[in-house]
Amino acid sequence: MKTFQDEVKCREFMSKSAEDIKSEEEKREEVLAQLTVEQLAGMKLRREIKDTLPGKNGNFVREFIGDPDEVKRGGDREYWVYKRPISKFSGDSPPDKEITVIFRRSFVEKVDYKKP
Repeated sequence: MKTFQDEVKCREFMSKSAEDIKSEEEKREEVLAQLTVEQLAGMKLRREIKDTLPGKNGNFVREFIGDPDEVKRGGDREYWVYKRPISKFSGDSPPDKEITVIFRRSFVEKVDYKKP
């Protein structure tokens, strides 16, 4: 508190720092807690995504599941990572942790996922 003369600014700075420190898992759990029953029921099934996307292009993927949260590139492949909940195994299961769509030469080669 000695470095900050204004207590309001100090508390504001400390609260922002606490938000930055949160891990990916904590942030994900907060998002899951905010999902409504309708949003959970409207999620696509993992099998549907894995069967539909291979061989499709980026525009189709964007229309089907939305924009990726992160894009990585390596060699001749491009990886679109979806960290937000967009799919689940079955109607009553929790959402997948992460979906990765792997492109090779602008077409989907494979879809990977991380189980909840």
